Amino acid sequence: MPAPAAQQPLAERLNPRQKWLLLGSLMVSLFIGALDQTVVSTATPRILADLGGFTLLSWLFTSYMLTSTVVIPLVGKLGDIYGRKLFLIGGVFLFMVASAACGAAPNMPVLIWMRALQGLGGGMIFASVFATMGDLFAPAERGKYIGLFTGVFSLASVVGPTFGGFLTDTFSWRWVFYINIPVGLVAIPAIWLNLPAKVRSGSPKLDFLGAGLLSAASVMTLLALVWAGDKYAWDSPQIIGLLGGSAVLLVLFVLQELRHPEPTLPLHLFRNRVFVLSNLVVFTFGFGVFGAFQFLGIYVQTALGASATASGVITTPQSLGVLVTSVIGGQLIARTGKYKWQTFFGTVLIAAALGRLTQVSLDTQLWQISATMVVLGLGFGLVLPTMSLVVQNAVSYQYIGVASSSSQFFRQIGSVLGIAVFGAILANTYHAEFSDRLTAEEKATLGPALVQQLDDPTIRLNGAVYARIEQAIRAMPDGDNLLDRTRTAQGEGVVIAVRHIYWGAVAAAILCAVLAFLMPELPLRRTVTGGPPGEPGREAAPGGPVPVPGAFGD
Repeated sequence: MPAPAAQQPLAERLNPRQKWLLLGSLMVSLFIGALDQTVVSTATPRILADLGGFTLLSWLFTSYMLTSTVVIPLVGKLGDIYGRKLFLIGGVFLFMVASAACGAAPNMPVLIWMRALQGLGGGMIFASVFATMGDLFAPAERGKYIGLFTGVFSLASVVGPTFGGFLTDTFSWRWVFYINIPVGLVAIPAIWLNLPAKVRSGSPKLDFLGAGLLSAASVMTLLALVWAGDKYAWDSPQIIGLLGGSAVLLVLFVLQELRHPEPTLPLHLFRNRVFVLSNLVVFTFGFGVFGAFQFLGIYVQTALGASATASGVITTPQSLGVLVTSVIGGQLIARTGKYKWQTFFGTVLIAAALGRLTQVSLDTQLWQISATMVVLGLGFGLVLPTMSLVVQNAVSYQYIGVASSSSQFFRQIGSVLGIAVFGAILANTYHAEFSDRLTAEEKATLGPALVQQLDDPTIRLNGAVYARIEQAIRAMPDGDNLLDRTRTAQGEGVVIAVRHIYWGAVAAAILCAVLAFLMPELPLRRTVTGGPPGEPGREAAPGGPVPVPGAFGD
């Protein structure tokens, strides 16, 4: 007997035309979040030059990713219960409001807080969009549509850095935030008209306590990693207290999930080897690749002296590589049902590209970086879109939202951790290298105030301030040579710091390859509903374990 309309999966409630309209709406929603991530990294050096706060650099990214990470698991679970529409529209609206506030920020602390608010909206968008894809298409069919959504990312990556650089150079970095507002005004009515609301039956007991415990534990862990070695020593009471408190909260979270009938993150999913390994892949990928990639613009604009526009243009070929391999890879998955070896090959390509970036110098040409970006993009297109498909295929339909949000949660955690670690490496390495490259006599000639200003490599991007520094140095004995020495010291300090960052990224990419090799390959399910492969049409009990092929202990 067919299920009532209110309980039917979204795939069975929409005709082909409605599905395509909904796909377009989802892609517009995804574009607004993806565009922001690409334009901000290009504008970062100018933001620092205008507002100052080089020591707060990592928080410009970390604040956004921290809050988006915290909200993802709860939105994924609530979307499974109440439907995605409310959370998707609410996420876009919040994202728009926060973007306007970011553009008007008078200083770095306010910008960081508004980026945190923006992250809440971004997390709601991403958690809802990818889960809705799981509602629309069976895993075996979904590969054909991967290219469309990857194309949105690619378009944002192509348009974002170049357009963001153009806005920054022509108008102001503030416009990289304001540009989100018109895109959001298109997305909201499109979602409202094309995404049906879910008619809920019953009164589920929501696990708000579990979501709160997980969020608090995540925040405490990330704060400890951001502050350790910078604001506080690793063995300080503050860092030990944060890590210890996080461990206690994680234990309480596990106990809460075991007892709650509707857990935020059902722990039985961790018996599934594919679920675990795919999440480890995206966590490691987020740490090593996304974390390191955020600092490429700093190198290009400070060490190589390129403009913000040029910084965006040289990363554009990466997006073209992503688009090519995601479309080809998606079609191959749809036809063959195989995904393991293309994922492994993608991680190898990524490791090779990152290895090339460990050799950057003050003489590196911009076209060489662009060529490396092509290889990096080819690897991206084979790995990231596939992981979303893999984790959704590994769980029962009722856990689609939880599985999608868990994948994004672990990738975001990895990215936040990577940005925090690599940001500390950049700041500490630059400080040490810059100081070592100036003699004691040169430091004495410059004076403590000028040395402190030059200890920030982005100071050269603030034309008015750096012009005064240049004038002061040229007025000193042998001023022209001294100015050249400080410029070289700044550039070499950035180069060494970036090399260290990308060596760490290479190690993470190699670990991704190992994890992808170890991951079992389950047959792709050909229905939207039902359980994991091997259990066609079988639904798991809400609180019970789901036995699947390849599960731990089976």
